[in-house]
Amino acid sequence: MKLVVATPPFFFVEENTILQTLFEEGMDMLHIRKPDSEPIFCERLLTLMPNKWYHRIIVNDHFYLQNEYGLKGIHLSERNPVEPKGYKGFITRSCTPNDLDKLTDRYGYVVLDATPSEIQRATERRKITHKVFARGVTSIDGVQFARDCGFGGIVLEDVLWNRFDLHESNNYKELVDLFKFFRKAAD
Repeated sequence: MKLVVATPPFFFVEENTILQTLFEEGMDMLHIRKPDSEPIFCERLLTLMPNKWYHRIIVNDHFYLQNEYGLKGIHLSERNPVEPKGYKGFITRSCTPNDLDKLTDRYGYVVLDATPSEIQRATERRKITHKVFARGVTSIDGVQFARDCGFGGIVLEDVLWNRFDLHESNNYKELVDLFKFFRKAAD
């Protein structure tokens, strides 16, 4: 299974270092999710990271960064539901169980936000495929559930970022150790 990480909505001092470490530990894709941010701060985050990772970064906002930095692609959501006119690159999309019937091959993958019972119904209808990633997985049991349902990957968010107190420490070992635990479970 693929392992994707979505950034927290705010910026912090150690962020680029943590993201580089997660790439080195096997993160497959990164979603830079910074709603309401100024584009310059997203650009700054990108310039602090080695460009060897750019082909694995997707932006959820400020879509022009995809082209300017040669990033993997863009992510569509309720906040940014329409791809830029003429855009031909890689696209991911947030979706609900009801959206699964309307999806096209245009998306590299979709990120499903659903309850376990909704996931179970979608699984029974054979709507979960390798191009559907589970959002909000918070445990190893959740990884196994996602695997059993046929998801192609999982998206980690708060479960990781809650392991790092940016106000109290610059030690992110616990966050990286938890990521490794999820990486091993997803392999």
